Amino acid sequence: MNERVIVSLTTYNKRVDNIPVVLDTIFSQTVCPDRVVINLSLNEYIPESVRQYIDNHDIEMSFVKDTKVYKKLIPTLKRYPDDCVISIDDDFLYPKTMIEDFMSTHDQYPHYPISGNREVVNGMQCHCGCASLTKAEFFGRYLDQIDDTIMDNCPSDDMVYTYFSNMNGHPYIRTRDLYFTNMPGYNEVDSYSSKYKGGIIKTFDYLNMRFGACPNNLWKYYNVGLGSQIITDILESYVEMGRNDVRSTFTYRIGAWFLKPITLFRSAWHD
Repeated sequence: MNERVIVSLTTYNKRVDNIPVVLDTIFSQTVCPDRVVINLSLNEYIPESVRQYIDNHDIEMSFVKDTKVYKKLIPTLKRYPDDCVISIDDDFLYPKTMIEDFMSTHDQYPHYPISGNREVVNGMQCHCGCASLTKAEFFGRYLDQIDDTIMDNCPSDDMVYTYFSNMNGHPYIRTRDLYFTNMPGYNEVDSYSSKYKGGIIKTFDYLNMRFGACPNNLWKYYNVGLGSQIITDILESYVEMGRNDVRSTFTYRIGAWFLKPITLFRSAWHD
């Protein structure tokens, strides 16, 4: 059976009007998806203009239990377990070559989930909520363990996906470029990603407490572009992503120098 390309996303009332603008960038890709899936909470209101867009573009609209940002990916992975699922955000614009590059990287590294940016946590390449390629097999038996308890205690779904794919022996790699552009003005809207860094720490600590020490490969990531292993820190990724809460790479490097003993201690502890 040939793999299909499924693009999966979710939205909510403050962003639902974004859907036509965002998906226009998906339907204009050099490699078009076989299917686009929008997973919505059961009580979500869809404006008539957006509903008409969905109908006109033969988009699969599914109403599911409201598991917040988790519903962007989990229901689609379970519905299409043999296919490549590219999950995307509802407030980013995507260049025409994004899916082509994802699939090219997947063809070269078929056993690895793929992240659309350089975001790393505790030294590991992470699932990118803006755009990532995954398959059900990358999570294996852990897919069914992403239950209500995990979702309630782990505000960072990116961290959960990264953790379990690594536990299953499929660490994330990344594409050769960064593939998202924030839509102007939408950072001002309250979103699932509020308190982002605190959510990562809470999620990572909960998963470690429940499932035990991480495998060693959680502390590194494989960079496809450079072809080498690099240890880094999440703050550098914040700089690359253009976030305003990190002032400069210089700030990061000074901070990393002071934190290095703690980082080495944590690595030794988990070894």
